[in-house]
Amino acid sequence: MTEPAPNAEPTPSPPPSPSSPCLRTAWLSALACLLLALVAIPWIDRPVVDFAHTHTQGIRWIQIIAELPSPLFVLAWPTFLIIGAVLYFRRTLPSWAVTLWLAGGAVGVASLAKQALKFVFGRTWPDTWIRDNSSYLRDGVFEFKLFDGNYAAYSSFPSGHLTVILAFTTVLALRHRVMRVPCAIAIALTAFGQIACAYHWTSDALAGAALGIVVGSLFVAAWQSWWANRHA
Repeated sequence: MTEPAPNAEPTPSPPPSPSSPCLRTAWLSALACLLLALVAIPWIDRPVVDFAHTHTQGIRWIQIIAELPSPLFVLAWPTFLIIGAVLYFRRTLPSWAVTLWLAGGAVGVASLAKQALKFVFGRTWPDTWIRDNSSYLRDGVFEFKLFDGNYAAYSSFPSGHLTVILAFTTVLALRHRVMRVPCAIAIALTAFGQIACAYHWTSDALAGAALGIVVGSLFVAAWQSWWANRHA
């Protein structure tokens, strides 16, 4: 199955597109994650970090799992630009290539969005990682420092790793049903690793998930809308 590039002639084969209920489910999931993040801040974040610090922080295999989405930070924009160029000059591309194009763009935009939100919220980290930053585990600090100038030291919220893995997997899962179980496994492993290593608060992970779902679903919805209007 192929899909048209933006400058291509219409083709009779429609792309794999999610139904409106699927998109609504994605947006409701993002809202649920955001609401759970608000609940987690006062009641869940500190007990979970205390438990992780005692039982799971520093375990090597968990650290490896936590970094599962790391290649996405590097590959997102090159993938989006290269496949985008091919889409521009060719009449059609396989659906999987269009999916990778959308996923690359979603990850790239989500990465920029999470950087901006980190600066806005200025949240302290669970542990001391950067520039001898004050942290909960070392200094008992648990706060948001809105628009703080010391960006790197106060940028825990939202989780970048959860943002990018959800942006990527949301595109895959919405466009290809067969990918939903692998995507769910990748999300679960990333969330477990980031929280069990005390890299992030639970609410950081939930907020990152919400952001990633929103960006990923918007990319899919925008492509679906363009294709439908093009062939109406």
